[in-house]
Amino acid sequence: EPEEEMTMKQKILHRLTRMNTGDLLRQIRRNISSYQVLSDADLSWDAEDMATEPEISFAVRELQAYFSDWQRAQTDKFWQRKSHKVVIAVVVCEEEDSSLVALRGMNTEVSLPSGSLCAERAGIARAASEFFAAKSIKAIAVLDPSGDIAPLWPCEVCQSWLAKIREQNPRISVVAFPSKENDFKTILVQKNGKDVRPPTAVSRRSTVTSKHTLEEG
Repeated sequence: EPEEEMTMKQKILHRLTRMNTGDLLRQIRRNISSYQVLSDADLSWDAEDMATEPEISFAVRELQAYFSDWQRAQTDKFWQRKSHKVVIAVVVCEEEDSSLVALRGMNTEVSLPSGSLCAERAGIARAASEFFAAKSIKAIAVLDPSGDIAPLWPCEVCQSWLAKIREQNPRISVVAFPSKENDFKTILVQKNGKDVRPPTAVSRRSTVTSKHTLEEG
């Protein structure tokens, strides 16, 4: 069968059958060596990185303020009577004048048959209650104030909410904190469920690549 009439799957199978074992193994090794697993250290944003995206730096500041308030408050353990674990979050929305507003959320576990309400969804519900449109949500930052789970990412139910909200705004940033000390000095960022490299690291890499290209030229 002529290759131009084959489906993509057939083309791949056809080419693989024409490769000998040695060629195939070399191709597999090249693919494996090109695969890069990034650690939290590689993906961590510092203050310089945060400053490049206003909604992210705002979310971090607001969550830090929320954390300070939580430390000082006399909290009612009834609200977390199932897990005995507190989670706090802020949902950042953009006003019509482009100013940013943070809506706080805390997990609650009142009725076990109906399940718990996560901090992220509590913040989203607060945004809806304050008449913000779904498309106005710019960032969500979430934290385990005890530091036991770091970083803490949204659960599957919260991720399903975010997936629906992304239909209104596909660029929502999700912020987590890798330090168990909750020092707010570094963060991790995901967009559309994918890790985002720190902007300064990308910039440095581009600079190095350009330098090497010039030197080779």
